[in-house]
Amino acid sequence: MSNDLLEISERLAADDEEQRRFAVMSLRRRPFPEVMELLFRAMGDDSWRVRKEAVGVVLQAQPLQAAELEALIALLRSADNAGLRNSAVESLERIGAPAVERLCAHLKDPDHDLRKFIIDILGNIRCATCLPLLVEALGDEDMNVRVAAAENLGKIGDGRALPHLLKVLDGGEVWLKFTVLDALASIGAPVPLAKLEPLLQEGLLRRATYDCLGVLGDLKSFPLLLEGLHDKAKNAREAAAIALMRLRGRLSPPEQEQLVDLPLRELAGTATAKKLIDSLHGEEPVMISALAQLCGIMGDERAALPLVRVARAERLRAVCLEALLRIGEPVMPVVLEHFPFAIATERAIIVHLIAETGRPGSDDLLFAALEDDGPEVRRCAAIALGRLAPEGAAEQVARLLDDEEAQVREGAVDGLQRLAARDSGGVSAVCTGLLRSRDARKRRDAAIILGALADGERLARLVKDEDATVRRAAVASLARVDLPQALGALTLSLSDEEPEVRAAAAQALAERGGDEVLAPLCLALGDEDPWVQTAALKGLTALGNAEALPGVMALLEQAQGPVLIAALSTLAALGGAQALAPVRQALYHSDEEVVEAAIGILAAHGGDWIDEHGPALLEHPHWMVRRSFVRALAQVQGADSLAVLDQALARESDPLVKGEIVELLDRLR
Repeated sequence: MSNDLLEISERLAADDEEQRRFAVMSLRRRPFPEVMELLFRAMGDDSWRVRKEAVGVVLQAQPLQAAELEALIALLRSADNAGLRNSAVESLERIGAPAVERLCAHLKDPDHDLRKFIIDILGNIRCATCLPLLVEALGDEDMNVRVAAAENLGKIGDGRALPHLLKVLDGGEVWLKFTVLDALASIGAPVPLAKLEPLLQEGLLRRATYDCLGVLGDLKSFPLLLEGLHDKAKNAREAAAIALMRLRGRLSPPEQEQLVDLPLRELAGTATAKKLIDSLHGEEPVMISALAQLCGIMGDERAALPLVRVARAERLRAVCLEALLRIGEPVMPVVLEHFPFAIATERAIIVHLIAETGRPGSDDLLFAALEDDGPEVRRCAAIALGRLAPEGAAEQVARLLDDEEAQVREGAVDGLQRLAARDSGGVSAVCTGLLRSRDARKRRDAAIILGALADGERLARLVKDEDATVRRAAVASLARVDLPQALGALTLSLSDEEPEVRAAAAQALAERGGDEVLAPLCLALGDEDPWVQTAALKGLTALGNAEALPGVMALLEQAQGPVLIAALSTLAALGGAQALAPVRQALYHSDEEVVEAAIGILAAHGGDWIDEHGPALLEHPHWMVRRSFVRALAQVQGADSLAVLDQALARESDPLVKGEIVELLDRLR
């Protein structure tokens, strides 16, 4: 060992973690055989940061020779150093396809732990070529190896494994059959119901069988799943509920009603319904979401408070609200009785329900809720009053425009916008007061609300306000006002001193549409601000008028970054295949994001560019461009791209791109 490597070896034994990590970094760009033993030492270091650095150096050394791969595989035998073994697993998985042949050669190794690790690695590589060997491993003498084979056949997802997995279900090993059921669900290929139905007689397999039916089942599965809702085992009932709701999502509305909803409504008020409602107290979001949906369909009002409590979780709020609304009026007495004792989140949900159901006699509760301690309650009350529009609501909601919480102020603006259609006089009076304020925020609120009133006259004055945020809000509102003065005011705003106002004006013109906005949008292409130019380009794309092409072509000469990308997209949208020459030129741009965008645009218009430009793109110095190109190649040419992808895989050095190519090859073969 040379003196410098001896020094590195000593640093790898240092107490300081950073010193060891820097020692590993110094091994980069050295011949792999020369530093292999040092790297393997570092891969077993106590520090995950040192191990991670070592794995990175190994991956940079690709391609490894057969002997070097064998040495890496041998690290999987390191039973006394889990960190070293895990580093070896990560390295081999990220090396991917080039390691498959050497890995497969060890599937007959006497060490059952090694066989299992190799099967796991092959599954994570998603290697379909080793399918026969994994099928053979289903009969391995070691139980853990058999289970690993079934699990990883599921990961690979190749339908050719299906008959072999189904054969395992005829055996007697419950744990292996459990894994096979998960694998079948992952593969997603149709499975005869006759193979799955008998497994429901085995208590330990019922949950996994219901899971599998949820993925693979057909119309004949619904009676089994409905029966599963009565199962004595809680986890089996819940699995049946999840599977039932998953399959229901594939049905047409008439089928949903006949096969699922009618039988579920018959459960309302039963002991089975109560058990399903009680499961709403669980912690698994997927399960709770399915049960909430099921409770809504059952229409059992006993689910009212459990659903309100579950709705405290933001990610589950929408499905719970939908369920409560589906149950409808029967939940309202229950939740209104609970309101004085509810926490703030629950009170907000109840206020929302009042708004959705339009429950009469709730005005006093909503007005009182405007003073609630909970900001979310106040916000929901403002919106609810905007929807229900009781007498005097405009003045009361407007008081929340001074609330200390931004979300409440936004709710008040929302409520007043909603009120504009039913109490234009009251809302207009609120705006009059806001416009007199010296507070720019209040004038901005007025600008937003005046859009709902379609008050083009006052909005046209606000686009000249001294505050840029007010002008911007007025411009955005004018997009929704179909009055003659709106177009002139928006065009005038394209010369505003603030870029944000000019960009908003360009966007507003695009939203208005019509031939009269073409000239102002083309004018905005010459703006000095890139965001204004981008907004104008998006507007011209939406407008779809080819008369804008000369202006877009002129912009291409000096555009960069996001503006250039937007200009190329607009050019292709307006000019079609005849305007793609500049897009082809952009394939050689110095900015890799521009090149990626050009690839995407060209791929959307066919593949006549691939033969000419493909070789250069496969040699592009940036890995993201190479990845984008192989994706586009597979998308456009399908199976005809296999030969080129194989060649690209042989030349590719980046692990991420290699992994992408392997996945594409597996999908296309």
